[in-house]
This record gives sequence, C-alpha cells and structure tokens, in this order.
Amino acid sequence: MPMQTKQNQFERNEFPTAWQKVVFRNYRMVPSENIADVLGCSAGQVEEEAVRMGLRQGKADPEWLSRGYITIIRNNWDLLPDNQICALIGFSRERLDFVLEKEDFLRVKLGTKNPECTEIHYAPLTEAEREATEKLAVTVAGYDVSERKMFDFFTDTADTKPEYIASEEGGIRLVHGFLTPCGDTFIEDSRKHLPDILLDSYAKQGINALFLHGVLSTLSPYCFDPEMSKDYPIRRKNLKELIKRAALRGIKIYLYFNEPRALPKNVYESYGKPEIGGRMTNRYVHLCLSKEAGQEYLYTATRDLFEEIPEIGGIFNITMSENPTHCRSSWANDCPHCAALTESELPVRVNNIMHKAIRDAGSAAEVINYAWGWNWSAEEMDRAMAALHPEIAVMQVSENAKQIEKGGVTVDVNDYSISNPGPSEKSEKLLRTAAKYGHKLYAKVQINCSWECACVPYLPLFDIQIEHLRNLQEIGVKLTWTLGGYPSIAYDAVADYLASPEEFSMEKWYSKQFGENGEKIHRAVKLFCEGFREYPFSIGTAYYSPKNMGAANLWSLTPDKKGSAMVGYSTDHYEDWTAPYPIEVYLSQFGKMLTAWDEACDMLDDVVQDEKTAELALFARFAALQIHADVIHTRYAAAKRELPGSKQEMLQLLEAEREIIVKQLALMEKSSLIGYETSNHYFFTERNFIEKMIQIENLHTELQQM
Repeated sequence: MPMQTKQNQFERNEFPTAWQKVVFRNYRMVPSENIADVLGCSAGQVEEEAVRMGLRQGKADPEWLSRGYITIIRNNWDLLPDNQICALIGFSRERLDFVLEKEDFLRVKLGTKNPECTEIHYAPLTEAEREATEKLAVTVAGYDVSERKMFDFFTDTADTKPEYIASEEGGIRLVHGFLTPCGDTFIEDSRKHLPDILLDSYAKQGINALFLHGVLSTLSPYCFDPEMSKDYPIRRKNLKELIKRAALRGIKIYLYFNEPRALPKNVYESYGKPEIGGRMTNRYVHLCLSKEAGQEYLYTATRDLFEEIPEIGGIFNITMSENPTHCRSSWANDCPHCAALTESELPVRVNNIMHKAIRDAGSAAEVINYAWGWNWSAEEMDRAMAALHPEIAVMQVSENAKQIEKGGVTVDVNDYSISNPGPSEKSEKLLRTAAKYGHKLYAKVQINCSWECACVPYLPLFDIQIEHLRNLQEIGVKLTWTLGGYPSIAYDAVADYLASPEEFSMEKWYSKQFGENGEKIHRAVKLFCEGFREYPFSIGTAYYSPKNMGAANLWSLTPDKKGSAMVGYSTDHYEDWTAPYPIEVYLSQFGKMLTAWDEACDMLDDVVQDEKTAELALFARFAALQIHADVIHTRYAAAKRELPGSKQEMLQLLEAEREIIVKQLALMEKSSLIGYETSNHYFFTERNFIEKMIQIENLHTELQQM
C-alpha cells in the first residue's frame, strides 16, 4: 500500500517515500544539484535513486528553468513549501511572489496551497521501501522511453532581411506571441520569446500587430515604490529593440495595460502616501483617481514612457478586471472620494488620461479601450462612449453574454468560446453605441484555440472562425484581437478572408492550402465544426473541467479536500464544471461531439499526409483524446461517491484512462508543441502521465481488495 504522508494530504503519494516523489517529478527537469540541496543529500544520491525508480539517466534540460518554471511550480505546489520550491528552481522569495501575482493569475491557477505542506528530506530506504521501489520501477521503466525534446519550436535562425512584410490591408490582426511570457515580459531580450523566425511566420500570415503584457510601474519610474521600477531602463531597451525588429516585418507592438496597479498594503504603509489611497481590500490599497496625485502619476508615467519610445504601436486598457487598480475596478466602490461618481467615470478617466499623456508625448500610438466588464445600463454605456475621447478605439468580447442552448439547457457565454460564434446581442449593442460616437471598433475573438481545449496549438475549426468574422463584418468590425498565438493555418484563413471578404471562399481556401486533399480535409473539418457546436459550454466548463490537464489529473478513492483550479487541475468536484448542465446532459453533449470528432479523425487518417495535414491530424486526435479523458474523469468523480457499489464501473474507468494515456504518449512523441501554452508553460509532460499510470495500478489493487 502506498505510504501516506502529511506533506501530501491534498493528494495521494504513490511512492514508498515522499522524497522519491520529489525526485520523480523533477529529475531531468531540474539539475540534480538543486534537488539534492532541497532534500539534503548529494547529487550522486539523486542520480542513483532516480535510476532505482526506473527513470532514464540524463542531464537536466536548462530550458525548463527559463521557459518551463510554471510547470515545475505546479508539479511541486502541494508537495513542497515555498522555501523549498524557491531552492528547487533558483528563485528568490520576491521573484516567486512576483510570478505568482503577475503571471496571468498564476496563484489563482494553482489553487489553494496545502497549509500543512512541510519540508521533505532524504532518508535511506528501508528494506520494505526498497522492495516497493523495485515494483514501481517496472512500471516507470516501461513508459519512460520518450526522447521528445521539449521547447523544440522556432529555434532556427531567420534571415536578417525578412522576406515577408505584413500590411494593414483588411485591418489590424492583433495576437499574443506564442512564446511570450505574461509576467515581467521585457526584463529579458525579446529574441528568447519572439525570435526572428517567429516574427517572419506572423508577417507571412498577415499578423500585423502583437500585444505583450505591460506593467507601467516596471516600465517607468514608480514614485510609490522605487524598487519596483529600478530596472525600467533595461526593460525599455529591450522594448525598443523588439519594436525595431518587428517594424522590419510590418508588425506593430502593442502593450496590454491594466492600470494603475494597486499597492500592496505594506508598501503603501511604508511609503506613507495617504494622498493616493482610495478603496482598500484585505491586501491592497487602490490608487484613487479622484485625487490629483493618482491622476498625476498615471499621466506622468505614461507620458514618460511614450516620450522615450514614441514608436510603440498602441496600448489597450482593461479597466474592469480581477486585478485591483482604480477604486471601481472590481465593481464594488467603498472609496469616499469616488462615491459620487457614476459607474463609468473612473474607467473612462483611465483611458482619457493615458490617451492625453500619449498625445502630449508626441506619439501617434493607438489607444484601445477593452470594455470587458462594462456591464452597465444602456444609459450609462451611452454616457461612457460619449465621454471617451473619440480617438480611442473600443473593443469587446464578441460573444459576451451570448445566450446558447445545449441539450435543453440555456446558458450565457462570457468569453473564451469558439463553439459559439458571436457577436452577442449585448456586444453588438455596445459596439454600435461606440460607433455612434465615432470610435473605431475591435472585437476579441478566439482563433486557434481557447480554454475549451488549450493544450494543443490549434483546433481545426476554420469554418466556424470564418463564420464568426463574417458576423462581425456585418456590424462594421474589421479589427480583431485573437487569442492563441501559434502561427497556424487558421491565421492564413483569417488573412485571406480579411483581405477580400466578398471574394473569399472556403472551398478555394482549402484547395489553396491542401491541393488535391482540399475537399477531403474540408469534409473532415466540417465534421469537427459540427461536433464542436455540441460542446457544453459554460465558464465553469472552460475554467475547471479536466480537458486541459486531461489524464494527467490525479485521482483518489476518498473525497478530495481541494477544489479544482482555474484552467489547471481538476479534482472530484465535478459540479464545478458540469453546472449548469445536469451531469447526464454534460456527458451526452460531449458524447455527440466525440462521435463527430472520432469519425473526422479517422477520415484524416485516409488522407495523404504531408507535413501540414499531419500536424492538423495530430492536434485534432490529441484534442479528441483530451475530451475523452474529461468524460472519463467526470464519470470517475461521480462513481466514487457511490463506492463500494460502483466498484466494477470504476475498474472499467481505470482501464479506459490507461488506454487514453497509452495513445497520448505515442502521439506526444511526434511534437514538442503538445501540452504547451504560454501562460501555463506545459500543462503536462510524459512524467505526469507515468505517475498517473502508477496511480492506476495502485487504485486497481485497492479496488480489487474492497
């Protein structure tokens, strides 16, 4: 029976000792010396014990610590306390805190940390532990055979004289870089995440704008906490170099701002700036824009940045979001200085202040207001659009509040949906109101992938995506922001369509892309699209269902003490992702989708496989298996509540999960792209699946003994 430890109360330990789990999860990803420092042993002992568990001997890939640290943090989040995680990956505590807070809500994605997570240290194995390890090693050695090189994408060098120059024909196509980090983006040379070869790929496909996360307090002097901005000259230097490289290819650089960022209470108290404080929460003091000092900071910091770098292509501001910024940024408002303001005044003020600062700096950079969270009455929306400077463009999630019906259940879509193309009635009204006051229009749409399944670079849903763009054209939207930064053939379709909407034909496009295979592939993609429309979408499904981690989600026989995490792991709280659909409807809808997808995948197997077709077929097949894993996990979570009566069903589900993993391990060998998404790094690796295989064997034994 696997040993249970205090360190692992939130998850089972399938290893004879807790320290073996540390070695297993980190060997060849983290230098053996780092693991040894954490465990209090020698690097030689780490090597010896890794081999004893059946792992292949080898050196750690240094890319993991620079481009995959989020995966490492996730794998150790409930295993090690923060000080040992820092030692493992070579972070200071300050850097870990920055990454957790600033890298696209990473702390939220990781979920609540085990409060009793204590240090783990090496101890020699007992005889019983050695015997158990020998049995475990048989399973590990049978699966730890992949030689897949991780991060093996866009590594070739490009010509310094780019062949492809993007244009603005058909409007702005604004995307996030496939490799671009979502935290301290400019502290390092941009060639690490936007190499020339990737920029060339974007230009070739008509991508003419890239957005990167910016934090104003790290790009301009920050008077409230100078330590935060001490390296701003380095960041500006790197930003300038990126702008020059991108401009050679006809690509503009936009900054995604969420400003002015609130101050942590301890910083606010240390610097004693009562003249800037507004709304207060448990951890933060919001920067009050009813006070002159708050407005002055936002104006001065923005102007200073754009005076030095007027070539920045533009900014777009999200003013209502999870990040605490101004006093109305989270809808509540208990600031006495802002109490008399209407709902829209502060969000509009942020945009107008930054727009004035940019123009006063002499820059022609575009300013876009991202109206996410602007959930106001028609009268308040009209007031907001009238008050917003007419040069400021307006962007909204295309499908926001779109009402859909799946399996007899009515649901409102928020965003992150390919399966339900917009625009919604609500978004259309907002955009038409903006147009009335002369604002240029943008719409956020999902191209490539979404949180519906983000562990492959793109989903073959081209017909749905072009349908979505056609819908937007009808209300005057030609400028788009798209999520999913892989330079896929989906971008080719978007570029061709936006260049000539009236003349564009899906049939001609498939023929152009795939030649004599065009018609066959179009039939398969139509089936993918037909199936995907059955996706039982809700924001809970998008955030909490098992389909991103898939079979890498760990299971148990006892109730999980921890809830599922946003676009991360899923536990047994299946209502988090099936609601508002009854579980039977949720499973039935995915059943309809998978019937179509499995058939379409089989159709692609019969097509002559050139490189482009093979990639499409690979990602489609893997995504289908992820949805199968979601269905199996959901059934398992429901069945375990009925133990011991559901014993036979659970044994069958264990076998079904094992079959999924075997198929996925074989597919993963074909591409290092599988599992990667820039804000999560790798959702999973082969090692996560091997650990699940160990767990399946142990669960099988335990169920048989019931």
